Amino acid sequence: MVRRAAVLGEVMSPTSDVGTWIYTSQAHRLPSLRLSDAERWIADWGVLPRAPLLSRDAAPVNLLTQHAERYALFDAEDPGEAVKEIALNLPEGDTPTLVLFFFWGLHSEGPALADQLDAASGHNVFWQFLGDPGLSSTVLDDLDALRAEAPHIRNVSLYRGWDSIEETPEYLFYRGVLKPFAHWRKERATGES
Repeated sequence: MVRRAAVLGEVMSPTSDVGTWIYTSQAHRLPSLRLSDAERWIADWGVLPRAPLLSRDAAPVNLLTQHAERYALFDAEDPGEAVKEIALNLPEGDTPTLVLFFFWGLHSEGPALADQLDAASGHNVFWQFLGDPGLSSTVLDDLDALRAEAPHIRNVSLYRGWDSIEETPEYLFYRGVLKPFAHWRKERATGES
């Protein structure tokens, strides 16, 4: 998924880095991502080393592991807080921002996520949720309810992909992610509602 985000970033803005965030109960900005440096970024920030059977076989600790406590990696997640923090740190200007909000088994308690998406509904940002809902995830229900109950929030989409998003073919993934974003940009430019 990191490689796919890097490819999208390169296609959409070849001169800009992809801003990256990690979230659980809080959101934290990570170093930017460029396609040319994706392998190193993934090794540093995209994986937790496997627990070794023997201590002498321990994998070197990467940056994600070193900062696990600082980033509260194993705390309960709060997608509403992540949306709020990312929205506060969006670049100024007329250029629209596409946020790929990757989740796995996302849970959202109460109206926090909807409230933050509502607060960001007038911003020049499109929230593309994608991932694996997993068992007992609430994100599908929340986003479906949001679409039905708050039609003024038009800058949010859920990409469902195949059963496992990682198995979705590249072309279908890119098309599925970019199509709602392009539609929103066109709608916003022409003032349609």
